[in-house]
Amino acid sequence: MFLVYISFTCLSPLYGSETKVLNEKYWDKREQDEEIHELSVQEALAEAIENNLLVEARQIIGQGKEAFVCWGIDYLDRLVAIKSYKLFRTTHRGVIHGSYRTSPYEVIKQFAKLEYHKNLYAYEAKLPVPQPYKWAGYSYAMELIGSEEGAAPLLADLPKNYFDDPTEILEKCVDVLHDMFQAQFVHGDFSEHNILWHEGEIYVIDFLQSKRFALKDAVHRNSPLIPLTRAYRILRRDLNAFLPFFSRLFRVRVNFEEVLEYILGDIKDKVDRELELINEVT
Repeated sequence: MFLVYISFTCLSPLYGSETKVLNEKYWDKREQDEEIHELSVQEALAEAIENNLLVEARQIIGQGKEAFVCWGIDYLDRLVAIKSYKLFRTTHRGVIHGSYRTSPYEVIKQFAKLEYHKNLYAYEAKLPVPQPYKWAGYSYAMELIGSEEGAAPLLADLPKNYFDDPTEILEKCVDVLHDMFQAQFVHGDFSEHNILWHEGEIYVIDFLQSKRFALKDAVHRNSPLIPLTRAYRILRRDLNAFLPFFSRLFRVRVNFEEVLEYILGDIKDKVDRELELINEVT
């Protein structure tokens, strides 16, 4: 499997001349009691059009607490999905209200940039994900998984009787997790709400919580890689998030430890060794 290593450490929202300008403008407004407002969908799309991510917006296809997604046409006449981040959400507060005087506008700008690069890493590792096209401002553009009629559905939105053999879909999901882990990549939010179904295949979306990991626990504190056993815990959490969906909806049950062992593959011996070292220390 072809891997492209990208350092995420350069994406910190706390450094750079552009960050300094944004922060100064933000705090000038705060000190003058000017309103700092949540960006509307129209404002975010207008910015995406200005930044050449989009030429024509067609429809909003998803909206959560941290971001919304719309689809449309870009300047190359491609069908694109645009993900735009929102201000003032729970996961932002640790940065916004920390000891650094960081503008929330800068935070969401860096979140969009960070997710773009994580999506790019997954795509270049040949995982089934949308191809990312471009990042700018508070948004990034990616390939639309779908057609002229709109975006492909999420697994969570499909009716119970949609699949003749739901076991086949479960196996596809497990295979994707296996390929991710062998690419030293964990998703961090793998569930039926972040898996698209299109033309008989699954595609994974939403990468902000994803992590690259080392094949050991001893990593430098400034490394872009997380320790192996931390990645192992994230993988177990992902499994616990999506396996109950198949059990609850389709009555498809599997042996958790057997599935986990398959996903770990050749990395299992390294995980076991690191876990043994932890036990020896404690």
